[in-house]
Amino acid sequence: MLNALAAVSPALAGRVAFRIFCTPRRQPVRDKDKAFLATAQPFTFHSGKLPIRGYLWASGQPSAPVVLCLHGWESNSARWHQHIKALHKAGFTVQAFDAPASGHSGGNMLNALLYSRVIRDFIALKGAPYAIIGHSLGGAAAVLSTAILQTPRPAKMVLLGVFAESKRVIGDFGSIMGVNETVLQGIFREIEHRSGIPVGEYSVAEKTRLLTDVEGFVLHDLDDDVAPVEEGRLIAACWQARYLETKGLGHRMQDAAVVEAVIRFVQF
Repeated sequence: MLNALAAVSPALAGRVAFRIFCTPRRQPVRDKDKAFLATAQPFTFHSGKLPIRGYLWASGQPSAPVVLCLHGWESNSARWHQHIKALHKAGFTVQAFDAPASGHSGGNMLNALLYSRVIRDFIALKGAPYAIIGHSLGGAAAVLSTAILQTPRPAKMVLLGVFAESKRVIGDFGSIMGVNETVLQGIFREIEHRSGIPVGEYSVAEKTRLLTDVEGFVLHDLDDDVAPVEEGRLIAACWQARYLETKGLGHRMQDAAVVEAVIRFVQF
């Protein structure tokens, strides 16, 4: 359908494909995840017109350093329950929020730039955290927010299973959808029209070169079937960041060893 539409109106085909690309399936929050999120102090803030659900796990120490956790595509803040429990036990105050079109937040669309803007608005409201931990799209958005939108920077940033090149992700989407090059270029033009930024500027790997004042830790799994392990290696090389490669964990990176490594990096 999109290819046929492109033959008549490439611009319209690009807009339609862009909306499909940016529309996650909103996953229901499971009962056990609701129970965990209920242990936080919830709050709501707005990014533009979007209501965003935030969460705070406050330390008993008012001066405790703050860690912000950012989830990935079709997820919500509860995916961090292991990290949050460990961070809280280690004395950190932990913040998180559900991205647009995710969890208990509003909206129907999500993409790296939109997520980046929400991060900027959250930090403008709450202040720059000591560290950011981001999985997949959340990690990419953290990099783009600091490098492109000039969001105040954390001292440390952890990236779990993060893709290096946005154009590659969009190209993979095009292949899955079976769209031709005209539609793909239409998506790129729609991104540039909406953001005013050339699509090539959304290279996460290249943008980490601008984060020389942020201590980085990149973790990636050999069996990641969403973001190839070569992309994690590329990000770490461009950033000159610490790098840990795992095997058998896939894209989710949910393992006690990963949590331990992240906590150790954030602590020291």
